[in-house]
Amino acid sequence: MLECALFLASRGHEIDVFAHDYDPDEASGLRFHYVPMRQQPFFLRDQSFFRECTRRLDPGAYDVMGTFGSVCPVGGVHFVQSVHSAWLERSRTLRAPLSAARIGQRLNPLHRVLLDLEEYHFRQHRYRKVIATTPQIRDDLKRFYGVPEEDIVIIPNGFSPSEFSPERREARRSEARAHLGLRPENVVLLFAANELERKGYGTILSALRRLRRPEVRLLVVGKPDVSLVRRQAAQAGVGDQVIACGPTRDVALYHAASDLFVLPTQYEAYCLAILEALGSGLPVVTTRVPGAQDAIQVGVNGALIDDPRSGDQLAAALEPLLEEGPRAALSAAAPGTARQYQWPVVLKRYEQLLLDCRN
Repeated sequence: MLECALFLASRGHEIDVFAHDYDPDEASGLRFHYVPMRQQPFFLRDQSFFRECTRRLDPGAYDVMGTFGSVCPVGGVHFVQSVHSAWLERSRTLRAPLSAARIGQRLNPLHRVLLDLEEYHFRQHRYRKVIATTPQIRDDLKRFYGVPEEDIVIIPNGFSPSEFSPERREARRSEARAHLGLRPENVVLLFAANELERKGYGTILSALRRLRRPEVRLLVVGKPDVSLVRRQAAQAGVGDQVIACGPTRDVALYHAASDLFVLPTQYEAYCLAILEALGSGLPVVTTRVPGAQDAIQVGVNGALIDDPRSGDQLAAALEPLLEEGPRAALSAAAPGTARQYQWPVVLKRYEQLLLDCRN
């Protein structure tokens, strides 16, 4: 959202942003309106933001509204990065009916809140236009909520080419690898995610065990607790190959240290992390699921596996890329395949759609 707002402001548009959190240092040229949001109970946070934002916003004061997610007020050009109904359907196929995860999912009231918000926005056509980041999201909107195809425009997510580029990665490589204690012979895999189970951490551990390549290292970057990351790695017998890095605001540093990006995800609406990796020149090994596979050209910039739970499939996909020659060819091609997803390209399309939808 911030990237969009800053871009539009730089093009001379007057931009008001209604949000709960923002960093004034990153938001020059924008007018911010603080929206309070109750913190407890946790499952009403999104609903409270929706109500407070709707109460404070006067749509008639603006030429057009851009809204991000179903927690936003109705009536705008609605940007959709995921359909919660689709994720729930997918997750049910990956979890045993009586598993703790499946039971916990059924009992979690947050899912009901998010489904109700989606229903309110889309079933009643309470939008000016809908932006889907992928063809799969377009199809999910049509299937679950009957959104007419003519109401949907596909505009992908984007990434910053100034932050994620092969030149920047190479310039920081020595510093990054030294910072992490990596040796020249280490082949480094990067797993950047805020969820372990859904994003396939267990599958990566299984693949590492099967590969039997002691020079390989795995960087785990994101919100998951570092002690949990280390404990699961130790239980899998590969604890000495895993470096738990924790959360960061500088994921490009870890791109610089790495040789491959690995994400055997179970479900992906649209994966910005994959675009950033490709932009940095990292070949990507991920899952043949919508959202993850969209930017991958097999044998050109990466590889795909069919089963996100198969350590055997992932090990087979990774093994040839542990050699410098095959990996270098994919690394050289990766940035070119990601060029269409750079923010300046993507945001010009978004700007034009907003202009077309003015009151």
